Amino acid sequence: MDKVFKFLAAGLLAGILHSPANAALVSFTGDGTFSNISNCSNGSPDCSISPDKNVLKMSGASWPTNQPSTLTITDIVGTNVPTNQNDFVIGKITWVNLATYNTDQNFNVNYEFKLSFTSPSVTSDAQVFNLNIRQTTNPSADNIFNIGQTALSNLGPFTLNGVTVSDIHFVEVGDGWYNGSKWINPEYGTSTLYIVADFTAAPPVPEPSTWAMMILGFAGVGFMAYRRKRGGNALPAA
Repeated sequence: MDKVFKFLAAGLLAGILHSPANAALVSFTGDGTFSNISNCSNGSPDCSISPDKNVLKMSGASWPTNQPSTLTITDIVGTNVPTNQNDFVIGKITWVNLATYNTDQNFNVNYEFKLSFTSPSVTSDAQVFNLNIRQTTNPSADNIFNIGQTALSNLGPFTLNGVTVSDIHFVEVGDGWYNGSKWINPEYGTSTLYIVADFTAAPPVPEPSTWAMMILGFAGVGFMAYRRKRGGNALPAA
């Protein structure tokens, strides 16, 4: 009888452990673009955007390389990313601030970040920032305003098929710093602003066969406990 009881208990435990974890994987594209430069007219050469819209060349040029300071967007493609990831990189902007001349500017440019998912379900959302870029007289650090964390938090959160994507925010790495609304980079500095998010799997849902195994296990264990109780209360034989 003890062997039967142990067998049923083991079956119940197996049913609980067999409850499958959600195996959903995440596939996405974090795509950024620049557009609509305005008020950049005092520097030489002028501000410009690359044909693929991923690089902003600021006004002025360094000596002796004759290169401008730049903002460069790196599009991030994630394929079959496992869930339960914290601060996973979904976007990236790199700012190379050269000690350039003819750069005293206070101009604007639009930066749009679009996040698109293809797995475990299809959805997308976008956020547009109207950046205000101030290239100050050397050697003061340059500033980018209107890149606020509050605006980025309007992106998502996303509820996919078995996965939640949330806590989307900026993280700065490099020579500069970011205070939640302003991005600062010193002369000769290279600063990268990452966009990160958490991927959280939904609690596992048992399959029908698992439910049947668990119900059978509970019933068997209950029955054996009842039999034991009946046996323990029986009067001793005369």
